[in-house]
Amino acid sequence: MQYAMIHLEEKGVDPIGESKSDYEAVGEIAKKLGLYEQYTGGKTVDEWIKHGYETSDVDDMVSWEQLKEKGYYVVPTRKDWEEDPAGMIAFYNDPDKNPLSTPSGKIEFYSERLAKNFPDDYERTPVPQWIEKSESHDESFSSERAKKYPLLIMTNHGRWRIHAQCDDIPWTREIPTCKVKGEDGYMYEPCWLNPKTAAERGIKDGDIVRVFNERGSVLCGARVWERLMAQVAYVDHGARTDWIIPGKLDRGGAINLISPEMITSKNCTGQATTGYLVEVEKVTMAQMKSWRDQYPEAFEREYNPDSGLCFDAWVEKGGN
Repeated sequence: MQYAMIHLEEKGVDPIGESKSDYEAVGEIAKKLGLYEQYTGGKTVDEWIKHGYETSDVDDMVSWEQLKEKGYYVVPTRKDWEEDPAGMIAFYNDPDKNPLSTPSGKIEFYSERLAKNFPDDYERTPVPQWIEKSESHDESFSSERAKKYPLLIMTNHGRWRIHAQCDDIPWTREIPTCKVKGEDGYMYEPCWLNPKTAAERGIKDGDIVRVFNERGSVLCGARVWERLMAQVAYVDHGARTDWIIPGKLDRGGAINLISPEMITSKNCTGQATTGYLVEVEKVTMAQMKSWRDQYPEAFEREYNPDSGLCFDAWVEKGGN
């Protein structure tokens, strides 16, 4: 058992327009592919929820009726927990009698499974190693692209939200590392820059900046501090999109929009979203005015600086 509590999730609101849950949305795709029965396993959503309970190892601790009534169950600490061996101590004491789940039963620095199943994958080798560039990625300072995009951008989980959740909380949006108030009154996602890097581009703290590469552009607010090394930019990922030019220019600070499109390797579908080449330039009010003139609908969405884009900016109205 790997958890301390289970709970039943209830829907927050009834569906609006044509909105669907993740499960239902994927189900619609499965229907188009002729895989709906295989996808659902012949079960309804409620039946899958109960199946989760029945395979959770707590069905002998709390009944389904009790769980539905209370909504959650806290798994009690086992009375003899102090008698459990710590960590991998059994393997440490006798690795032959207590093998691991690896092919050799030992701790492997060389992955036999990768070597056997993907012998031609030079990006994900049996022994972990630094790979400067590959057929999937070329995002280092040694790249020819670095002449045009000379900054390495780092993107991590934001401190003030969970992905896009909580990005609309007014009291955190007032924090200087959460949002930067631009000259136009819009609350931009911070782009951290070293003073040297910023000075080379005529950028001052609080300026609106465009972070871009050949994949597109994202507007941010400059946060010029010594806390970042030169030749590096930093933008948290997870901000909500606010397109000015769909697919080309975003105002919301959703930096993943310009991250590498390829997967980690040809056999591994991991994302490569934490370090890649970009350039950063200052945005003038004249540039902003030209965008307003060309794309007025993008600036007419209901927006509140305290919480960001409002409900009507996100939901397309549809019939029930």
